[in-house]
Amino acid sequence: MKKSIAMKNSLEKLKNEAQVLLDNNKVEDAKNKMEEVRTLKAAIEVQEELEQEEEAILAAQAEAEKELEEGSTKDSKNKTKENANMIRAMLKKVTGKKLTEAENALILPTTTAPEGTNGEGYILPQDIRTLIQKKIRQYKSLRDVLGYMPAGALTGSFPVENFETVSGLVDFADGTDGEDEEEIKFKNVKFSLQEKAAFIKLSNTLLSLTDNALINYVVDVFARKAVVTENIMGLAALKSNKTVKTIADWKALKSSINKDLDPGVLFGTVIVTNQDGFDVLDAALDSFGRPILQPNPANPTQSLFKGYPIAVYSNTMLPTTNGKAPIIYGNLSCAVCFVDLNGQIAFATSSEAGFMSNTTIARLIEFIDIVQCDNSDKCYIYGEIAVEPAA
Repeated sequence: MKKSIAMKNSLEKLKNEAQVLLDNNKVEDAKNKMEEVRTLKAAIEVQEELEQEEEAILAAQAEAEKELEEGSTKDSKNKTKENANMIRAMLKKVTGKKLTEAENALILPTTTAPEGTNGEGYILPQDIRTLIQKKIRQYKSLRDVLGYMPAGALTGSFPVENFETVSGLVDFADGTDGEDEEEIKFKNVKFSLQEKAAFIKLSNTLLSLTDNALINYVVDVFARKAVVTENIMGLAALKSNKTVKTIADWKALKSSINKDLDPGVLFGTVIVTNQDGFDVLDAALDSFGRPILQPNPANPTQSLFKGYPIAVYSNTMLPTTNGKAPIIYGNLSCAVCFVDLNGQIAFATSSEAGFMSNTTIARLIEFIDIVQCDNSDKCYIYGEIAVEPAA
């Protein structure tokens, strides 16, 4: 309720009091009460002016916010349309159709094969690449737990120092050579980006999809295929050069984390297992009958073991073999890295692939490698935990 309304109610009350005084022949008292009435009337006028000013300011702010929101929505719609038109332009270009000047301005050739050696190649818009990465994570990608290194070339290397050989800071004063370079045990991790493609059959139907439907179709097709491929590559890198450690139960897992892993990696430790392995841990109780897993306060759908998050993957991706479920734990982001061409995803075609049906096959291509940076058991353990045999 406005303050002026409350003041008007008080005004009526004062008027009634003045009338009662006058009816009782208390003229002087009635005059004094009328002075209060006049003072309150003046105050009400000022209060109403203030309220009108405030209403005008609020109305102006609301209008400005509405215009900003409409502008933001319009910008978002325009960006969606631009991205969809970019895809349509690429589809037309690679199928040999003539592009308008505006359509030509939308597309950007890849740096890897700008002349179209393996079919015309173009870079997907950044917004669509971002949507693909988000969708990949929704499909439970190992990207969530492994490291990442963007590359500017298809091949190369980067230096790392294993936890088993890591050394401290060295004395290095001006005019001295410091330690002998042999004392610093760096190793070069080489990468060679591979082209991994998802195929889409091009058609007039695809070109005629609405803007959002076209973008979502491209994003979904690529993401579903990419996460399968990336997880297979990531799992192979995690298992490379490792001796599998047998974990009898949750107590053995706890002991291994305490004794095997270097305390320096614990800050980034995560536990990766499949549905069977998670079921074993989820059913385990301590000596007081309490569950050993606790919900993550920041993410109630995630469970913690000793405060370390558990990432659960499907039995299909991480299969249980001979009654043992894989369980990988440690600082996996230091152990294994995704390497890609700065997140670049290219769009190319191959008419030969679809010659039987007289169609052109589009390829969405990412350039990726997954490399093991540190195979030390101080960094991470590749283990297997016993599960109940299937009925």
